[in-house]
Amino acid sequence: MDQIVEQVNWAGYFEAANKALQAGEYAEAENLLKKSLAEVEQKAAFSIKEQGADGLTQEAALKKADLERAIVLFKMGDLALAQGLAVEAEAAYKRSVELKEAALGPDDIEVAAGFCKLAQVCRAQGRYAEVEPYFSRALSIYEKADRSHQLEVAVTLEHLADFYKAHGKHSLAGPLFHRALLVREGVLGPNHIGVGAALQNLALLYHASGKYKEAYPLYDRALKITEGKWGESHPSVAIILNYQAELLRMMGRYEEAEKIHWRALKIRQASLGVDHPSTAQTMSNLALLFHIECKYDQAEPLYLKLLELRTKDWGPQHMHVAEVLNNLAEVYQDQGRYGDAEPLYWRALSIIQENLGQEHPAVAKALKQLAELYEEKNDYSEADRLFRWGLGVSEKSLGPEHPEVVALVTQYEELQKKMAQMSGGAQ
Repeated sequence: MDQIVEQVNWAGYFEAANKALQAGEYAEAENLLKKSLAEVEQKAAFSIKEQGADGLTQEAALKKADLERAIVLFKMGDLALAQGLAVEAEAAYKRSVELKEAALGPDDIEVAAGFCKLAQVCRAQGRYAEVEPYFSRALSIYEKADRSHQLEVAVTLEHLADFYKAHGKHSLAGPLFHRALLVREGVLGPNHIGVGAALQNLALLYHASGKYKEAYPLYDRALKITEGKWGESHPSVAIILNYQAELLRMMGRYEEAEKIHWRALKIRQASLGVDHPSTAQTMSNLALLFHIECKYDQAEPLYLKLLELRTKDWGPQHMHVAEVLNNLAEVYQDQGRYGDAEPLYWRALSIIQENLGQEHPAVAKALKQLAELYEEKNDYSEADRLFRWGLGVSEKSLGPEHPEVVALVTQYEELQKKMAQMSGGAQ
């Protein structure tokens, strides 16, 4: 009898492992899951040896053991995935799915959950051809299940739509996001926070697709739902405001965009702090808007503060720092402040070379910006040197037929004409 009592402890080990996983204690979670699986194996062996000892037929006992194995293996897959061990995660999920299919049938919702995980693992490994079939199989199972699983339908639709979106297949992603929204509205009601997230998904897709008029009312509705749930000063509100302001900027509605960016910035400063990366992102968006509007006196202090924050957060040689240096240099260049812009461009170039190497296309872009600066200040010999340097990098990294290389050649030829004219005039 004592042996039977010990053998049911697999569930206790499993629950403890789940808590350890949630706490990020991966080594402890792994140890507990191994113990849980060992207990399941012992229990299965005992049931075979002592038929009927647990009140089940041998067939039923084996089926139950297989399901318990599948549960533990699924969690082992979660643990591996949390640690970025995609190969190990895939093996655990596959074995879990096989056991569930054999015990429950191919159309059980537990099988669908495994297919969703396998799709995520394949995507993480860059095996994109396998992602869609897994999600599609899971979706088919959920769609055939009873209505209590409609939210699983919505989530799977969103996963598949997000996959399409990431690969630029917006025409495929749109209908799926829209359908997921309708499912969520039907299950949760029109003002549930889960509907707000679905609205945001569809708005972001339309935003990325250039369908600005379709995106705006979706952002607006998502904003109202989020404000109603969390209040007008919650960080989640600032996220939507940020997207909405960016959309308005792209639509040329600068005054409205500015007001919304300021509101988002104030929320993030109050709720997350002045030095938080999300606060810095809103600051960057606002600075870009001021730059576009030629409000240089307002763009400059924001970029200077942003430079301070990015340097503090990422270190002086990070690519985020190079990005801000370039933006600030452009603000100075647009004002004719070449002496202020020049060292910033050079510093940005140095950071890019250090991070990406001497022959990366980003290096060519940085050289092009410097060449344009020297051309504007009539230092044609230095502009010529930098254009030739940039062309060499571009042709090597992108190939001579690439559109960016062709455009750079055209720009360099224009400089050559200008230099020839200047030389002819001097004679």
